[in-house]
Amino acid sequence: MIASYFNHLNLLDLRIFLSSALFFFIGYALAPTAYYKKISWLTAYPLWIANKLEKIMEHNWKPVLLFLFIFLVNSFSLTIDFLSCLAPFLPPLFAVWTGFNIGIISYHTLGGPFYYASLLNPVALLELPAAFVTFTLAIQYNLQLFSIRLSSVPSPVFSVYLKNYLLLVLPLLLLAGLLESWLIKMSKKMENHN
Repeated sequence: MIASYFNHLNLLDLRIFLSSALFFFIGYALAPTAYYKKISWLTAYPLWIANKLEKIMEHNWKPVLLFLFIFLVNSFSLTIDFLSCLAPFLPPLFAVWTGFNIGIISYHTLGGPFYYASLLNPVALLELPAAFVTFTLAIQYNLQLFSIRLSSVPSPVFSVYLKNYLLLVLPLLLLAGLLESWLIKMSKKMENHN
């Protein structure tokens, strides 16, 4: 099973993977400036999402429902990001936009001092690779639409990229959802206890 997982990783081009991470972090690094300067047309959507998430998290969800909510929201978001591969030049823009949106939500929730440190939490260490793999697959397929062939990667059809997305990304989101819902429940318990 592990060998099969690594075979799927072979489809990923390391240069594209690192570029995906770079695009994401460009968006993440730009977010505090947009938040501080109150550029409303850039921050309106992520702040709306942040406020909705805060209201949702105030409810005392059952663990299974909380997990399903987190998993489905993350899966929906990354599936849209993956499907950006079907439109010209969209995946890099989506990578920057995703980093920017997550940055705005993080800055709004945590403030300045913990902004970059928040990327080192256990949930982010699962979700970030899932995002980078998603954008890597999307960019690679997008390049192939323009007949730009990467020498290190075979040239499979869309279904192969979709299969790799499902097999590489969804397990990471599953683990992240389980961990995040458990951490939220534990923190609520500690709050109630105190």
